[in-house]
Amino acid sequence: MKRSEKSLFILVAFSCLFWTACTYQASTGGQRAQMPYENYLSHINPAFMVTPDEAKRWHVVKDKEGPTYSGSPSWQSYVAFIEKKLNQYGVVDITKNKWTYDRWFTSEWPDDSNWTLVSDGNSVKVAHYGAYSGSTGPEGVIADLALYTPKTPMETLKGKIVVFMTAPHPRPPLEAEYKKWFTLNDFEYRSEIGDLPPLFTQIPPGESVSYDVWWQLRQTILVYRVLKKSQAAGGIVIFNMGYDRLAGLYTFPVMPFYNVPTLYVDRNAGKKLIQDAKQGKKASLKLLAKVEPTETYQLIGYLPGKHYGTDRDEAILLTTHTDGPAVLQDNGALGLLGIVAYFSRIPQADRPRTLMLHLDNRHYMPGMERAFAKEDYFAKNPDAKSSIVGLIATEHLGQIEFREANNVYEPTGNVEPSFLWTRNDQRLIDMAIKAVKQHQWPRVLVQCVERPGSHGGPQGVWYGMGKIALDWDLPAFATMGTQGAYWSTTARIDTFNKDQFVTQVAAMAQLTGELMKADLKKK
Repeated sequence: MKRSEKSLFILVAFSCLFWTACTYQASTGGQRAQMPYENYLSHINPAFMVTPDEAKRWHVVKDKEGPTYSGSPSWQSYVAFIEKKLNQYGVVDITKNKWTYDRWFTSEWPDDSNWTLVSDGNSVKVAHYGAYSGSTGPEGVIADLALYTPKTPMETLKGKIVVFMTAPHPRPPLEAEYKKWFTLNDFEYRSEIGDLPPLFTQIPPGESVSYDVWWQLRQTILVYRVLKKSQAAGGIVIFNMGYDRLAGLYTFPVMPFYNVPTLYVDRNAGKKLIQDAKQGKKASLKLLAKVEPTETYQLIGYLPGKHYGTDRDEAILLTTHTDGPAVLQDNGALGLLGIVAYFSRIPQADRPRTLMLHLDNRHYMPGMERAFAKEDYFAKNPDAKSSIVGLIATEHLGQIEFREANNVYEPTGNVEPSFLWTRNDQRLIDMAIKAVKQHQWPRVLVQCVERPGSHGGPQGVWYGMGKIALDWDLPAFATMGTQGAYWSTTARIDTFNKDQFVTQVAAMAQLTGELMKADLKKK
């Protein structure tokens, strides 16, 4: 082809393309042809996702003021940041479901000036305090020590400072309830990326601290009951942990206010303390705390779907808690923010269902959600549940794993194992497995607690806020990390893995899109 003929061919071809484009624009009323947004509901468009660096900036904002206990100044700042971002992403009809409660607080680690202990004339290093356990006044409490055992008569503890051990033996007995709560259970699917411990096996702290911390924390329920019933003067809990691992460990579950000041010490500081308690030596315990009326609230809002405001509207509930001791303990709201940010890039007309946000504030309040059930938004507004057809929950995202060996507490080099729960519907289970595979989510177990797993065994416990899907009987997906380091106020921004966070948010956004478009009628 000659140069003149080639130029003429290009000109004719371009003219044909231009004529076709003009003809299509005229046939559509002059509107530009839109991208197929429906494809991006359950097939994630990376261009719509929050970037790892942006996700880290969100967490830096959260981390800079420390623990975010409900209604505290740091919590107010954190939730205000979330609300501002939600507004930017098109969330409407934002509501603050407010009430006031008595917030208990003291100094936070590393400032231990308000919690001290002296036993038999010797100062004892204190790692943290028992939340909502009361206050002694500046002079402290001076009383005889007493060592608690399951056989100790309650009446002998009255007026004493009672010493507890969370792990009197190196390992707890491997019984059915322990297996259910504190080991990896069976599953529908297990991520092939990254090794995980074997099922139904006690995991030594040398491998990971996750389940061991959780098991020991649960012993504080017994501590609370004994101290309250016995009318003790004070309590000391010796955890089977080194100081670095125990420092800043916050009470969970959070007990109702019980007015028996309680302190936490590590295994090394506790050795001499146990001997002093056996001999009934005298101790002085000080815990200075304040209680003040504090306004707090649940944050409710909506990213509208195409039928928003009409009787045809259906909603997917996005829920998590906003309060906690560590940057990644209560960052589920930032996970939901990432999901909302993604769907804000899709026009409202192409969003089949509305996303309703319910950001709860009760997880670390005294007595937790149950104690404030009457204040819950859905208790006050039961009709708000009528349009909800599915649920998404996120907690504990972007975590790295820690271990303790020979009193050295350090990261393992892995991300923390995590769970992805769903309901007993094979369609939902298949969606969950697909999302894990497509996003190469490492060290995650897809679980359905309503049926035996792939090995015929129980699939454990559905933890966290998302488990209301079982009570409300909703199609749902919920995720959380196994927590190891993240019960503690010492877990700060340096424990955050931004790439893992984005991986988890992308997978949960995909599952949100699946719920937005799926036929959710039971089969």
